[in-house]
Amino acid sequence: MMPTPSSPDDQEELVLWYWRRTRRLTFALLLLWFAFNLGAAWYAEALNTISVGGVPLGFLLLSTASPLLFTVIATVYAIAINRWERQARRAGDWTPIKKPASRRVSS
Repeated sequence: MMPTPSSPDDQEELVLWYWRRTRRLTFALLLLWFAFNLGAAWYAEALNTISVGGVPLGFLLLSTASPLLFTVIATVYAIAINRWERQARRAGDWTPIKKPASRRVSS
């Protein structure tokens, strides 16, 4: 659930919430894209034994479905980020450019 800021600490929590979700979504979508392309390339020879309209399936997946999947992934990412930024703007003073401060302690 998205935190509601009432103090500067809560504002930092909102920024952390936003960037945590953004990283998670980015990782999941990149993993999907990578798995699809790797799987299609890895099994291309076996997939080429199947024809769709006279075109080998391996070729069809890598030449047509891969760019289509990329477009769908970019659209899903844009819609999700816009929705989260809108929610964050409603919750308080929001600047999406600001990245969270590192919580690492130097020794």
